[in-house]
Amino acid sequence: MKEKLKLLNPKNLEKEVHRYGYHWTWKSQAALTVGALLGMGIVGFVFQLQAGFLAVIMAAMVFLLPVLVLDVFLKMFEQKRFSDAATYMEQMLYSFQKSEKILIALKETRELFEDGQMRQVIQEAVRYIERGETNREGGILKEALCIIEHAYSCTKIRMVHELLVSAETYGGETEQSVLLLLEDLELWKRRGYQLQRDKKTSYRDNIISIVVATMLCAVALYVLDAMKGLFVTAAAPFEIFRVPVIQYSSLFFILFSLFVFAKSTRSLNRNWLREEGGKEEKYIMESYRMIMEYDGRREKRKSLLWAAPFLTGAAVCFFFHKEWLGILFVGIGCFLLLQHKTGYGLAKKDVTEALYLAFPQWLMEIALLLQGNNVQVSIGKSIPSAPKVLKPELEKLMERLQAEPERLGSYTDFCKEFDIPEASSCMKMLHAISESGTGNAQIQIHELMKRVSEMQAKADEIRNRNISFQMKMIFAYPVIAATVKLLIDLTVGMLYMFRMLGGMGGAL
Repeated sequence: MKEKLKLLNPKNLEKEVHRYGYHWTWKSQAALTVGALLGMGIVGFVFQLQAGFLAVIMAAMVFLLPVLVLDVFLKMFEQKRFSDAATYMEQMLYSFQKSEKILIALKETRELFEDGQMRQVIQEAVRYIERGETNREGGILKEALCIIEHAYSCTKIRMVHELLVSAETYGGETEQSVLLLLEDLELWKRRGYQLQRDKKTSYRDNIISIVVATMLCAVALYVLDAMKGLFVTAAAPFEIFRVPVIQYSSLFFILFSLFVFAKSTRSLNRNWLREEGGKEEKYIMESYRMIMEYDGRREKRKSLLWAAPFLTGAAVCFFFHKEWLGILFVGIGCFLLLQHKTGYGLAKKDVTEALYLAFPQWLMEIALLLQGNNVQVSIGKSIPSAPKVLKPELEKLMERLQAEPERLGSYTDFCKEFDIPEASSCMKMLHAISESGTGNAQIQIHELMKRVSEMQAKADEIRNRNISFQMKMIFAYPVIAATVKLLIDLTVGMLYMFRMLGGMGGAL
């Protein structure tokens, strides 16, 4: 809130916009503010808001406007970052194929970009390599590329870097791996742009929903106000726009519509490079622990204890012929009796989806690590950077491999509590790669990367579908608000009409 209040100062807003690489002046801000206030004034006039309420919605507009302006530039900034990251990864892979040197590939890639964030971080990475001083055990190439990874925080960039560092450090044939990564990047770009098209469509629908809901509420008020002419009474005709309840409901409806508009606008500003769309990490980890520690008998006893008072109360109600209350208690009792199964089922469904989304990301890293390591070492190296939801399963996998490295079950027991059909087949591939005499390891790795690419496409589709659904849900907010507003207005209108009918009867 403090940061948002600072944006009310045009100079602070100008600085924030400049951080994203764009230009915004106080004159533009002043013109936009005048236009926005004029628009809110028209809305207030249509709903015939009193001066105090009109001042409230104008103040809300003044507060929201700088945030909305910044969101517009943030959207353009994130779109450019996504485009730059995709161009960087593709060019790095192409350049490395020719030179097989990361430094040369970085210099060639740098020339594609004009002055901006991407060119700056590539230049820093080049200087770091040319300086030749390493600070950690990771090696100078990895440290230099980390400069770019930290600036863009993109899993795909890290995967590309892992392949390039492994290829330059250990050598080996990487042509097939590069081709698969290029294919995966192309699909990733398409899904990213398609998601943004879907979100823009949902955004447009949300704006239409707000406009239609506002018009409907305004028309309903004017219809109710016009109906007073149908009555002839000695009493003064009622003014529905002046009723306090109507004034407050109009105020809250307009403020809520502004909130929905701001929320819909902000939903376009997601970081395109960050993996999103699943449940919160904290909730997923709590659900995972609950599933792993689940004791069916203990949970059943808990549910029975919770349900017993309501079931007993239902029996008492039926005995005293209070059937409706008894039925209510039976319903609550049955729900509590089965709540442990319901909770377990929902938690398992959410964790399974989270694991499915994380699994291909981890497998891609494994496939790249296998270019210079054996299976067990690759799995061990992947744990620190693996998605958090996968780490407990990976730690169990490493324990099984250390105890029985050659047993197939050590691999296929991975995520066995969850319904991920692809996990078993991919782990069988890893077992085959680890065993000597099971065929060419490079062919096996190539097949694994093809499977990973297919899984990644499905995972991204699930993630994008979740994000699009959240965006579309905003469409319902104005409809719900308009429904509540109309119920209030119609109820007040009917009460006043009944009063006027009573006055006419008294006059007769």
